[in-house]
Amino acid sequence: MTRWTRRAATIAALAFSTSLLAAAAFAAPAAKNAPQAASAKAARDPGDVAALLDAFPLGKPLPRLPSCQDVRAAGGKDVSEYCSDVLESHGRTRSLGVPSAKRPELMDGPQAVLLIDQGNVAGLFVPTRGVDTEQRVFQALSDRYGKPAQEGKAPLKLRSGKTVESLRARWTGAQTIVTMYAIPEEPQNGTVEFLWGPRAGAVMDQMRAEVDPDAPKPASGVAASAPAAAGKASGRNSASHQ
Repeated sequence: MTRWTRRAATIAALAFSTSLLAAAAFAAPAAKNAPQAASAKAARDPGDVAALLDAFPLGKPLPRLPSCQDVRAAGGKDVSEYCSDVLESHGRTRSLGVPSAKRPELMDGPQAVLLIDQGNVAGLFVPTRGVDTEQRVFQALSDRYGKPAQEGKAPLKLRSGKTVESLRARWTGAQTIVTMYAIPEEPQNGTVEFLWGPRAGAVMDQMRAEVDPDAPKPASGVAASAPAAAGKASGRNSASHQ
């Protein structure tokens, strides 16, 4: 595994393992009806990470992209165009390299992670700077999707020892579930996950079953289907796309 794909695998492990934690941390119950999308604004926040869905819409085939090995820039720390590499031998997780010219301001670093189902995009996990930018991330998502179905705060401890109240929120629709949260162990790292409602849960169930066939199946819902054991999966030998 290259340094580039190793970082993407770390992002995937944090996102998948934390997704289950985020579901349990909301103070408010889920809304009975999915919120209506917010009315379009003349100008959206340039930091809005949901803008990546314009290029990689959920439920649609992932376009053919070059390997990130072939389009590296800035001494290997960036990429010159959209690119992707396989993170696991099963092919259901892939890195997504995002060039600086197309990278939302609130995205932390040049890599996101894709969840793939039979060639279609079933999920997108975008790293953020966690508690440092969560208010702006929340506002950008609210501008796009309206009032969240779930919203709450959780106390998280920074490396300095200071405890902060971290905001977590979820927007639910018929096709898309959007969740934002800080990583509990690293609050200044966060994730916005976009899951395709019809298939993301089933794909994650398959991944979890391959890692631990005896693990109990989560109760219900896409977020509840996130495999807590995914961190173990990305610790195995990962195959990168050459």
